[in-house]
Amino acid sequence: MDIPIPDEPKDIKNFIREVRMRLGSSRDINYDNLAVWAFNELPRYLWSRWRGILRKHGISWQDFLKVLSFHTTEMVNWALYDSIRWTDLISSIVMTIKRIIAIGGLYRL
Repeated sequence: MDIPIPDEPKDIKNFIREVRMRLGSSRDINYDNLAVWAFNELPRYLWSRWRGILRKHGISWQDFLKVLSFHTTEMVNWALYDSIRWTDLISSIVMTIKRIIAIGGLYRL
C-alpha cells in the first residue's frame, strides 16, 4: 500500500506558529501541543489527501486523529522548531498507519 507524501502545507505551518505566538506562555499548559492541534488544521489537510486510502483499510477520522496523537511531539518539532523535516514527519506517520493496518486495526495495539 502506497500512501503518498503530500506537499508541505506551509500555510498551515505558519498558522500554527501564529496561534502559538498568540497563546503566550505558562508553566501549567503545553501551548506547543495546543497550537499544533488548533482547529485540526494539519489533521484535516492530511485526511483530505489520504481519506480514500485510509477508509479502504478501515481507518476512520477518529482513528486517524488517534494515530496523529502518537505523533504530536513530531508535529510540534516540524511546525514550531523546524527540527524535523516534513518528509520525516510524514514517513513516521505513514509507518504507524501501516503497522496498524498490518495488525488488523488501531485497537489491537
